[in-house]
Amino acid sequence: MEEVTKELLRSYLGDSYQPSDEQLITLYVETYEFYKRMQTELKNMPLMMEHTNKANATNFIKNPLSIELTKTVQTLNNLLKSLGLTPAQRKEFKLGGGHVDDGFDSF
Repeated sequence: MEEVTKELLRSYLGDSYQPSDEQLITLYVETYEFYKRMQTELKNMPLMMEHTNKANATNFIKNPLSIELTKTVQTLNNLLKSLGLTPAQRKEFKLGGGHVDDGFDSF
């Protein structure tokens, strides 16, 4: 997978890039780097971990890092939405840009 950089995101935005997007772009790149670090760390850990509660009972719980990884993916998706770079938003843009609606997209 290609490394995510500010330049790459700016190129994806193309003509719709605005200087006000810069803060979101920076936040996306930093969050993506954090996501990659967590992903690497999680590969070396079990997905389920033993946990002993206050009653001294031991059971298995989901690795807390996997929960944080999922939250980070949601944050990345929300940042892409804010920048207008989700697949659905790009499709809407194409439809508004002279695309003939032949009904095929509804399938």
